[in-house]
Amino acid sequence: MNVNELTLGDVAEVEELSGQPLASLGDSKAPKGKLMVALAWIIKRKEDPKFTYEHAKKLTMDEIEGLFDENPTQTG
Repeated sequence: MNVNELTLGDVAEVEELSGQPLASLGDSKAPKGKLMVALAWIIKRKEDPKFTYEHAKKLTMDEIEGLFDENPTQTG
């Protein structure tokens, strides 16, 4: 999923859960753990409403990165 496809409500929820702005993804010095868990949960929950925050915490880095690699709207 492209992060630009998140709704404003999604972004607000991610920021509330992680305690940091979504823009901190681009900050190499900012912690990413809580932010990535929150993003993964929001994205996966759109596919499966039963997917929980606890499930998101158990995803591997490869699985989380795979969520952001999928960009069907991008053209080469």
